[in-house]
Amino acid sequence: MLWFACATSNPSPPVTAAAAPEENALANAFEPEQTAVAPAVTAKPPPPLVDVRAPFNTAVDASTRALNAKDVDAARTEAVRAMKEASTLGALERVKAAELSFKVAMAAAAAEDAQRAARAWHSTCAGDGLDTCRASALNALVSTSHLDPSTTKALRDEVAEVQKAEACLKASERAKKPERCFADAEKTAKAQRDELLLARASYVKALAAPEPRQVAMLSAVGQHCEGTACVAVRRRALAQLVARAKAEKKLEDAARYAIKDAQAFASLSAERERVWARPAETDSVCAAFDGATGPGSCRKLEKQLTGGWTFKDFSKDKPRDGLSADQVRAVNEHYAPLLQECLSAQARRLKPPDAVRYELRWMVFNDGRVGEVHFKNPAADESELGVCLRAQFETWRYPRYDGEWQHVEQAFTITAVERRSER
Repeated sequence: MLWFACATSNPSPPVTAAAAPEENALANAFEPEQTAVAPAVTAKPPPPLVDVRAPFNTAVDASTRALNAKDVDAARTEAVRAMKEASTLGALERVKAAELSFKVAMAAAAAEDAQRAARAWHSTCAGDGLDTCRASALNALVSTSHLDPSTTKALRDEVAEVQKAEACLKASERAKKPERCFADAEKTAKAQRDELLLARASYVKALAAPEPRQVAMLSAVGQHCEGTACVAVRRRALAQLVARAKAEKKLEDAARYAIKDAQAFASLSAERERVWARPAETDSVCAAFDGATGPGSCRKLEKQLTGGWTFKDFSKDKPRDGLSADQVRAVNEHYAPLLQECLSAQARRLKPPDAVRYELRWMVFNDGRVGEVHFKNPAADESELGVCLRAQFETWRYPRYDGEWQHVEQAFTITAVERRSER
């Protein structure tokens, strides 16, 4: 598959001594030609992917074994290690670590520690199993009263109030207006300093707000909740904003909200995997925005708002037999913004009216990763451009496939761009 790309924009005289490219979207630059994807089998496969969860799983397993052996001290040490490892992982791992800490505290018969751990578990809950997780943590909190019977009534009352508040806020959300119990539910949320309940209360108020204030109130949902517990509510508010903006044909606003939603969605993933956490709805909204304002507009907006981009991990799709030209094209267009960084930097290094053509080749392996990134002219491989491009390709993920490794080629021209001098 052969592409021609250009990292330039129209020159604007007069010039300064150092020319630099203006911002543009690489999606505009790719023009595919009808050439075949040629198989190649001489490359070495990339090293196995690093399992970012391995240290966490090792600590969890060690703590669990120690608990079974009634070695509480060892179990606590490993639980602390699991908690530390979970801090850079996803929401599920953080919940698992919090639950493990609770079990260790219970095994140690430390009532205060167990109560503290149960509350931490409750506040850590996030993601698809949010409600089930919170219910389990509340039950765990009540169970700590077995270690200190004097706390039984207070704990049961506390849990009952929280459960009542949750039920009221859910009912209010379905009704899109505060129910009679709403004031008491909000009071409980404030008393317990429960960020999720407070976010849910603000979401209900936003749904019931008059039109002139609704956008601002929906935008503020979960604003003061730093943890992942509020992600689900924040995403529901953003979905409302996206739908509203689309209905009003405000496509840039819809794109802004969709990009914020992608950020919220990615926050539930491990830090190293957030670059591949992107909801399908984001691409749908961006396609509409690009269609109205030009290719690459949404990616440019995303970079302005977030400082980077998120991408779909095509290797998560069901494996197929071979890698088609259409699949290669789709992936190249999707990940193209990463190359723009390198092309723009190279354009800044050139002097007008220089224009340099490069031919780049890379291998797509069966697991969807990219390797063996080389220029046709080997002398350019270790250039600043070559080093930059190889680093960017580490993020690319093609669909998994069976068959011979596929060789992809791309040609592009980088032209120095003149810029106006400042007076």
